[in-house]
Amino acid sequence: MKAKKSLGQNFFVNQNLAKRIVSEVLSNSVDILIEIGPGQGYFTKLFHEQEKEILLIEKDDLLAIQLRESFPKANVLNIDFLDWNFEELKSISKKKITFFGSLPYNVSKKIIEKIIHSEYFNSPCFFIIQKEVAENYISKAPQNNYLAAKSYLYADSKKIFDITPESFRPRPKVMSSLISFSPKTDSFPISKELSEKRRFDIFLQQSFKQPRKKLLNNLKNYTFSSNEKEKIQKLIERRAQHTTLEEFIFLFSNIRLD
Repeated sequence: MKAKKSLGQNFFVNQNLAKRIVSEVLSNSVDILIEIGPGQGYFTKLFHEQEKEILLIEKDDLLAIQLRESFPKANVLNIDFLDWNFEELKSISKKKITFFGSLPYNVSKKIIEKIIHSEYFNSPCFFIIQKEVAENYISKAPQNNYLAAKSYLYADSKKIFDITPESFRPRPKVMSSLISFSPKTDSFPISKELSEKRRFDIFLQQSFKQPRKKLLNNLKNYTFSSNEKEKIQKLIERRAQHTTLEEFIFLFSNIRLD
């Protein structure tokens, strides 16, 4: 079947590497595997051989039909993952849910954000994404960035290995990477109230808005308390990339709201 450019399809074709990837995904205890965009079922077949409970989310109508025929025991949902309502997972919320997918490059960040921000992110998940994006996720000060800082609130990320374009058909023009995201084990440093998380997200976006400028300039619309004046002044003299998540949280917690 010819890949559809409109859906960002690049089918995996490296059998030996696929077995290695499946081994990584199943290295942790997995109760149910949710595969995003399984395509022609290249990885699905290997998961199926391990007798795992599988839920397949496939947007392509024709591929969804083929998957149902090839894997009659698997639950196949013919839907865009970004439109899928996670409330359907309530009945299995106590199970260890592992998300996996070789993701379209153009929507990988949105898919990952939806997962790691959800209450069903309770076990390590694994994705094949563009190498450059994977490296952004794992960056930390002094090379911090907005994507890394925001995701680090919810997950610990790890780039496992790189994948050459030859492992796909058609071949993408860029390198890919297998990356994992594991739920944070420590307490959530920002209030779980949605309004508070949105405020912190806006604060992070503003901090990284003009990367070459100091935080003093990017955060000029914020007023900070005087309790930790010396420490605050020292931090806002930096650029955002040199600032750790813990330091961003410290600054955020000292914003004056009056």
